[in-house]
This record gives sequence, structure tokens and C-alpha cells, in this order.
Amino acid sequence: MTNKKNISLFVASIGYGGTERVVSRLCNELVQYYNVTLVLIYKNIDLPIHEDVTIICLSTKEEHYDNSSLFKLGSFLLSAYKYPKIIRQNNIDISVSFLIKQNVINGITRMVNPKLETIISERCFPSKTYGAFGKQLVKYFYNKSSSLFSNSVHINSDLQNNFKVKTPAHVIYNPIYTRTEKPTFLSDSETNKAFQIVAVGRLNPVKNQRSLIESMALIKEKVALNIYGIGPLEEELKARTTELHLNDSITFKGNSDTIDQEIVKHHCLVLTSLSEGFPNVILEAMSLGVPVIATNCMSGPLELLNDNKEVTIEAGSFYKAKYGLLVNVDDNEGLAKAITFYKNNEDLREKYSTLSFIKAKQYDISVIGKQLKKLIDSHVCVE
Repeated sequence: MTNKKNISLFVASIGYGGTERVVSRLCNELVQYYNVTLVLIYKNIDLPIHEDVTIICLSTKEEHYDNSSLFKLGSFLLSAYKYPKIIRQNNIDISVSFLIKQNVINGITRMVNPKLETIISERCFPSKTYGAFGKQLVKYFYNKSSSLFSNSVHINSDLQNNFKVKTPAHVIYNPIYTRTEKPTFLSDSETNKAFQIVAVGRLNPVKNQRSLIESMALIKEKVALNIYGIGPLEEELKARTTELHLNDSITFKGNSDTIDQEIVKHHCLVLTSLSEGFPNVILEAMSLGVPVIATNCMSGPLELLNDNKEVTIEAGSFYKAKYGLLVNVDDNEGLAKAITFYKNNEDLREKYSTLSFIKAKQYDISVIGKQLKKLIDSHVCVE
């Protein structure tokens, strides 16, 4: 019988964020091929993890995340000290890390243990995310790893061109759980019911929900918006909603453990991000057959909604892409027109619903899991 190799997946926590969802799904898929150890900095597990996955937390039970610089530095130094020990103690053959803090620690670990194979994963668009100090960390430590993978060709190009990262780079898109049968298309036959829009994401500047709220004020049609997520801008966004007299149209729903069941209740999903890696929420909506409107930010939406074929979008307008509608970043007028267009063109929404559902099959966890397995196996001989 073939002995399974030992791999670790290293991430800060398993919360409701996009990266955390990816790691949770990969853990549960890769456990059929390897002995998987999930290493967390913070003891926070909100998503299901397979019972055969070993979970190790680097912090104590009493430690909870906060946003202070001192806390971040302390947790980083503690993790940089502990993680190499965890690798040795658990005889890890390949260490896979996600996001910059863990990627830097993975680089340090390989410097301590040169025989260790390390794979790092970048999930953000670097030039839009990291400042001068972060850029130096990426440039130095990312080049210490065996290989890297991101979820966008644009991210890899940015790392190579603007951060001088020479580590062999691969693209492995985010995985989702697809469905055998397409959910029932939500028509607009109930004329007395408002057109239902949903937005999902952490309430922070990069997700730019403010643009969506201000776009709602420009729409003359009867529409309703549900915003799922929590974050530092929650009170500010609620205040802006009140200023625009939109409290009857916009509802803040917080987090949801069953977000797919909420998304499917809506006529369309809107993403207004200033930048992305590869937005899970678009994939989730597509797998449910829910039509999407997204900003044409770097990176992700263009790859998902138009097979990465470049488009030109006029200011104050939108573009009918292959699998959904694209608008310019921070273009409230264009977004309002796109929402109105969807509301008044049910036939096209239904077409996008069907095309999106089929497209999403490419990202099923079974497909993406095999792609990551192939990358992992390229770094260690499987007996």
C-alpha cells in the first residue's frame, strides 16, 4: 500500500473569508491523497474540516485577533518561531502557505530547513495591496520558496514584473462545490416584488460597498439590496444608507453560515471591489445560476466573466461580457444602469444564469484538487 506523504496547509485562521473557504475545501479534498496537517495562527474555525485532518494552532486558547500593530507583530514573531518546529515534529514533506504573513514564515522555515519543499500561494493583487515594506518582504521571501501558485494570471504577472519574484509560478483557481442540477431560475414575474440584489464581502474599503449603496440612490426602479458581511466600515456604510434615505431598500444581514442558500434567493449578485484576487463570491453565484455584475478590477472578474479577454467600458455604462455584466471600478452611474438593465431584461438574465452554471463546473473542488495535487507531487516523489 502506498504511504501517504505529509503536507501542511498554513493559514491565519478558518473564518468566513475567501482564502479561508479555499483552504477549508482544499483540506477536505487533499486528505484523500496525503496526511494533511492544518496549521493556524489563531484558534478560529468557522468552516467544516475533515475529521482526518490534524489541526495545530500556534497561539494559545486565550489569544484572540485584534487589529493593533503590536499584536500583529507579536503573533508574527511567535509564529515564525513555532512553525519550523511544527514542520520538524510532524515530519512534513511539503509546506503550503497562503497570504503574505504565512508565506514569509514559510520562506523563513525553508531557510532554516533547506531540504523542506515549500509552496506559497498569493491570493491578493500585490501592487494594490502591499506598501513599500510589504513589497520588500515579497521580493525577498517569495524567492526563497520552491514554487508559488496564485488564482490569477494577472497576480503572477504582477509578482514577476513589479516584485522581481522569480520562483516558478502557476495558476490554480479557487475551488467550489458545484451542483448536479441547476437551481430554479428566479424570475421577475411577481411585479409587486422588488428586484432582489445581493452583495457578499467583508465591509472594508477594498470591497467598496459604498459605491453600490450610492448606485442604489440613482436607480428609479423598485429594487432591494441585501448586504452580507461584517467589518470596520459597517457603521459608516449604515450611516451613508440613512443619508441617502435608503433604509427601506438596503438591509445589512451580517455573516451567514449558509451563504449559498441566501445568494440563490436573489435576482443578481453585485461585486464592487476596487481590487480582487479571484473572488469566491462570483464563483458561488455562478454555481447557483445567479447572474453577476462585477467591477472590471484587477484581477478575477474579467477571467471569470469574459474568459480573460480584455474589454473597454465607457464611463457611465457597462459591458455585456460572456457570462455576466462588467462595469468600471467606482462608476456608480454605470453600476446603476447595469442593475436596471438586468431588471428589465429577464431573458438575458436567464441566459447568463444557464451559461454561468455550466462555466462553474470548471472550478469544482475535484478538478482544482487534482491540479494542486499535481503541483505538490512535482516536488516530492510519490512512492
